[in-house]
Amino acid sequence: MSSSSSTPYSAPHMVWKYLKYKLKAGNKHNVHPPTLFNFAEQVLQKASRIRYRSAENERRRLKKSKQILNFLDFGKNGVILQKAVSDIAKYSLKSPKYAKLLCKITEYYNAKNVLELGTSLGITTAYLARSSTTTVTTLEGDPSVVKIAESVWSQLGHTNIKSIVGPFEKTLDDAVKTQYDIIYIDGNHKLGPTLRYFDQLLHASHPKTLFIFDDIHYSEEMEKAWESLKADKRISSTIDLFFIGIVYIDPALSKQNFTLRF
Repeated sequence: MSSSSSTPYSAPHMVWKYLKYKLKAGNKHNVHPPTLFNFAEQVLQKASRIRYRSAENERRRLKKSKQILNFLDFGKNGVILQKAVSDIAKYSLKSPKYAKLLCKITEYYNAKNVLELGTSLGITTAYLARSSTTTVTTLEGDPSVVKIAESVWSQLGHTNIKSIVGPFEKTLDDAVKTQYDIIYIDGNHKLGPTLRYFDQLLHASHPKTLFIFDDIHYSEEMEKAWESLKADKRISSTIDLFFIGIVYIDPALSKQNFTLRF
């Protein structure tokens, strides 16, 4: 048996996997628990209505940036790389479609405290923090990236975002002292760390906390992590949206795994 790989799937392979997902995925009528049916109807079908033009203006500005960073990538490489801000903005940020979805989820559940692992340039963070009644704590390993993210939030007028800088293995200890309503994990895209983060962050959750895992089909390792989460007895229901995975730990929900079109 070969060991799992953390190497990301190639673009053609991802296209093939996405087509398979589209063929397999159901819709709200395939979801029977009312809680999840309402999520499919009220969140998945209406996320596109979110409008955050000033955040998208910031995204466009970052895509045109000439700045080069010495980027310390804990999540995927763990080495210092020279990266153009424009490339990060073009290829590493969540698309507007999924940023809107995360915003809609936060607003739908009236989340007061949100935790994000993986700030990047802060655009997704801004979507999570769009509601002034939400406080977002975001963790990022690289200080130069955080500096840019903070300038984005300042431009957007966000005062409800708290940034913690450093490797997650060190910063999570402080983060778990708070209880969160939504926990969005977009950090180390490897099997072991992903499962460890979930174990640790359970201590910062309550039964209604929603976990969101990014890039669940990014690599063989991430797919293995997703399968492990689906089988975990502490998890009740999951929803596979291909680019992100939704995890419920609510004991009132039955053990079910869904793949829905988005």
